[in-house]
Amino acid sequence: MESLEVFNQSLHFSITLFSLGVLFLACLFAGSVEKISTSLWLLFCGLFIEFCAGGMESFIIGVYTQGGEITGYVFFELLMLLAALVFMALAATRILIHNIPSLAVVLTISILGVFVISFFTFISPDGNMVNSMRQIFPLAAFVILTIAFFSASGQENSGGYLFGALLSGCVSLFVLIKLVGLEIANGEHAWFVPFVVYILYAISFLMIKSDALMQKLNKTQDEVAKHNKRIEDIIKSSPFPIIISRLSDDKIIIANNNAVKLFGINPKEIEKYHLKDFFADSQNRQLLNERLEQEKEVQDFEILVRTPNSDTPFWLLASANVIDYNYNVVLYSAFQDITSRKNRENLLKNQATRDPLTSLYNRRYFEDEVNKQILAAKAKNMPYSVLMFDADFFKRVNDTYGHKVGDKVLIELANVTERALRDKDIIARYGGEEFVVFLPNITAEQGYGVAERLRESIAAAVVYSDENQPVKFTVSIGVSSSDISDNVDTLIKTADEALYKAKQNGRNRVELFSTKDLDAFIKQGQVERRDESNNHHPIFDKENTAEISLLDGIETNQMQENTTVIENKKTGA
Repeated sequence: MESLEVFNQSLHFSITLFSLGVLFLACLFAGSVEKISTSLWLLFCGLFIEFCAGGMESFIIGVYTQGGEITGYVFFELLMLLAALVFMALAATRILIHNIPSLAVVLTISILGVFVISFFTFISPDGNMVNSMRQIFPLAAFVILTIAFFSASGQENSGGYLFGALLSGCVSLFVLIKLVGLEIANGEHAWFVPFVVYILYAISFLMIKSDALMQKLNKTQDEVAKHNKRIEDIIKSSPFPIIISRLSDDKIIIANNNAVKLFGINPKEIEKYHLKDFFADSQNRQLLNERLEQEKEVQDFEILVRTPNSDTPFWLLASANVIDYNYNVVLYSAFQDITSRKNRENLLKNQATRDPLTSLYNRRYFEDEVNKQILAAKAKNMPYSVLMFDADFFKRVNDTYGHKVGDKVLIELANVTERALRDKDIIARYGGEEFVVFLPNITAEQGYGVAERLRESIAAAVVYSDENQPVKFTVSIGVSSSDISDNVDTLIKTADEALYKAKQNGRNRVELFSTKDLDAFIKQGQVERRDESNNHHPIFDKENTAEISLLDGIETNQMQENTTVIENKKTGA
């Protein structure tokens, strides 16, 4: 392929050498792909040696012109052409069968070539044969390359191999023309042929790399598609509702049949839904997102959700983790409906904190919660008040109408109280027919006014016996406040002291425990405040003397005995 014109002028040589540099850089860049690296470097070495052989031929002509001995130089030139043939043949073999022949095969062919060269150079010198070998070796090399490139061009993404096959075929034709001695291949303008060939081979190398990368990309895409298909199959066959949503915009990508049913999703319009739309509690969703940002995975997280078709929220147990899916970072979420479990939990919680008859809070919850409220009020320097009230003549109601009507009275008393007070007020059934109320941000005077309005509302209430007889009832109310104490037990006892005073002063009235009453109350010892013979107050001995409903689990006979004791000690409370 080489033209002697390349070596006759420095400009031609420089341009051709530059094109070889471009080919080297292209080989260096394309050779980073492991699959094609070896074949490209072998081909580059073959072309470079063939270029050097052309330089040797030009040198031989100069020596011959000066009358020097050229046999050794010719032998070395033909060895270089043989080496170029071997390297290009190895490159072609690598392309053709993705492997290189064994060393024994390569050595056998090389030794045979050396023998032929030696025979026609030293043993039986033949100038015509030497000139023919100068074309036969390159012709054989490019023909083999043409075959190899064409064999590889049939696969997907093989434009670079097809281009290389066409180029190698054209070079083979050019060398064949030189071999038959046509003037078109030996003209003075043939110097640019190596330059063009090297540049075009460089382009071919880059195209081969691009094809190899495209094949790798396609293979990766196929693997991703298979991976995604496996994920979709797992999701569809899962017994749990599963949703995949993009992290970037929260849009739902995939929802299996169970998720579609659970969330009321239209499967034909799935991408219009966002996962956040189903959260009934924004703080609940924010907490989930914070956990995911920190840990990338959340297990057994309780969330409250609602569907587009219903405003009734329900509870789900969610497990979610961040994964890669179809070139997106997504959230893989699995759900389990735990509404029935939460309902049972709420029922148990209510049973632990609520009175079963009136559904008001019980004594334990009241004391715990009021302790917290008092601490918060002290921190903000806010006032508060406590009301203690008791149904008047409740035993008479039970004795006259029966305990069933007595229970109705307690239930109605609780209902009236809840309607009359604020949502933030804490109301509890303290025991029997006694109730206690905590009023946050209410002074003693305001608490007295609230108690008066409550007393009037209760006095206006009425229930009916089984015989449809109207039963009216009243309450006596005692009021204590933050002016007295910041201890919940003391507040309850002082409010009860005021309640007892209201009972003594005629019932159906409100009494305020003032700061003036506090000193005398402390001197009496708070608990042991009255002598047994002097109207002992039942609030300090509730377990034995309190008037209570049958629902409190106290036997009727015991209750009646205790009530008799109270009536004997009190003046008609």
